[in-house]
Amino acid sequence: MPSISFGPLPTECLFDETLHITVHGLLPGQQIKLHALGAGPAGTLLASQTSFHAGAAGDVDLSRDAPAAGDYTGVDAMGLFWSRSVRPAADVPLSMLRGDDPMTVVLVVESESAAPVTHSIRRRYYDASVALRKVREEGLVGSLFAPLAPGRHPAVLVVGGSGGGVQWSQEMAALLASHGYVALALAYFGAEALPPTLDRIPLEYFGKAIAWLARQDKVDPERIAVSGASRGGELALLLGATFPAIRAVVAYVASGIVGPAYPPSGHSAWTLGGKDVPYADVMPLAEWNEAVAQGRVDADSFDWYLIPLQDSALVEAASVRVENIQGPVLLISAQDDRIWPSAALTEFAVARLQRKGFAHSVEHVSYADAGHSLGWPNVSTMSTRFTHPVSGEAQNLGGSPAGTARAREDSWRRMLAFLRDKL
Repeated sequence: MPSISFGPLPTECLFDETLHITVHGLLPGQQIKLHALGAGPAGTLLASQTSFHAGAAGDVDLSRDAPAAGDYTGVDAMGLFWSRSVRPAADVPLSMLRGDDPMTVVLVVESESAAPVTHSIRRRYYDASVALRKVREEGLVGSLFAPLAPGRHPAVLVVGGSGGGVQWSQEMAALLASHGYVALALAYFGAEALPPTLDRIPLEYFGKAIAWLARQDKVDPERIAVSGASRGGELALLLGATFPAIRAVVAYVASGIVGPAYPPSGHSAWTLGGKDVPYADVMPLAEWNEAVAQGRVDADSFDWYLIPLQDSALVEAASVRVENIQGPVLLISAQDDRIWPSAALTEFAVARLQRKGFAHSVEHVSYADAGHSLGWPNVSTMSTRFTHPVSGEAQNLGGSPAGTARAREDSWRRMLAFLRDKL
């Protein structure tokens, strides 16, 4: 019997790469277990396990074969990656084979006929073809990722959400640079010399960032996009509507309605010209509790967001003027979003664009079984609950692990194609 081995695999890859994982040297029908192991937080492991039966040729191919049992179901080339969950090392078979580098995943084949076979892959957001530069100029705080390839490149301003700092945006920007874009991950609160919370953030700060980005040697100033998620998705729409230099907008789990400060302060999240940008607030807590007690609303619904938006005058006042965006728009939402009703809030932007006769292309892709956590693919989606880093609230992202993972994969490919074709 030939020795068991993995098919050709890299030792390093980008986070968003889809790997062709195969195992060879098996007997037809032979059962094996496949593990993906890596270092998790605080001495834990991030691990997944599946079992497969070899095909007639004595091989297993994750892009062709569904596991007989394990942490994911159905054919999924990268299922071993997104189905990893945090577990105590004592609960994970072959845990001693994992490394200590959280960026490295160790693939393991376990069989009854041979010793375990391993292959380590270090994943990265960018490599030596991209230069990283910390930005602390003109009051801006961020990280600039730029391809080293000569010439001018399209650029993307990347903004995160209510977590502050460069959470989400830095990894997104690094991956975009790996695909040929100059990308600026920009903090706007929750970082050095910036406001502590999402409260009355001047839009002029972002105008300064856009102008600074346009002046960089590697940037084609006629091809600048903005991308953001959650409150950053709301912001991406606002920036596109406010600054004509933005020529394309990508908004993940966003809102076409401007929201309040977070945590609530009685003010807007944003200002322009020193004045609060008009916003829509949610139902007051006392009014909500009364409506729940009277059975007028479902306590598990987002009516506390949506009931105020039945007021057409409020909607008109608080809507992002998306018709002013100077280029195409890609909107990506989740129908099982439990942070806020991103699918419905995004539709306010879509309806306004249609009503105003928007001149550019608009696409809204909404995923039925996905939650709030969207972005690049091949990250663990198994945990849907977290503690908000600013408010300390316990929150539920929503979605199923498989639904969110597959939405990440599909939306990432769509986003890259959108930027390539439209920017």
